[in-house]
Amino acid sequence: MSLQKTREFILQEKMISLTDKGKIMNIEKRVVGTFVGKLIKIGNTYRIRDLNETPVLTIHEKIISLRSAYTFYKGGERDDDKLIGKMKQKLVSIKPKYWFEDPNENRVFTMKGNILTLKFKIFKDNRLVAEIHKKLFKSLIKGTFGIRMNPDLDDDSAMLVLGIVIMIHHEKEENSKRSRRRF
Repeated sequence: MSLQKTREFILQEKMISLTDKGKIMNIEKRVVGTFVGKLIKIGNTYRIRDLNETPVLTIHEKIISLRSAYTFYKGGERDDDKLIGKMKQKLVSIKPKYWFEDPNENRVFTMKGNILTLKFKIFKDNRLVAEIHKKLFKSLIKGTFGIRMNPDLDDDSAMLVLGIVIMIHHEKEENSKRSRRRF
């Protein structure tokens, strides 16, 4: 089964690496794709690639912003005509709150749950479309978590959900690094 047709994923980040990268596996633990962030961390760009190394989704982190913001593009380039939308974080909130909006600023996905422990759900039109959990597939491997999507979710939305989850994980990791540096 191809990356775009998969609806249950196991994400496994590489623990010792100069870049943010990892494997995207299906439920049978077969690699169906990869994700990688560039080495220089100023405005990181992530790419989700299929097994042929073809970029499926490119995500660019906005570096000068009051809140976290990520811009999503179809394929491998950051061209305006490939723009899908943006994931944003609420400015002031006790718990982090995120949503994804299309280019016209209409909310498409909302995330609810405990983002910090990677146990949350993603909704589209108030309908549950994905569930994310660190122990969803009972993996004992550190840096691994699961994503279970609604089987009716279209391929493009499934890739967006995958990108959203990877960026929320990235946010969580960056925030924990900042917290450790303060002490």
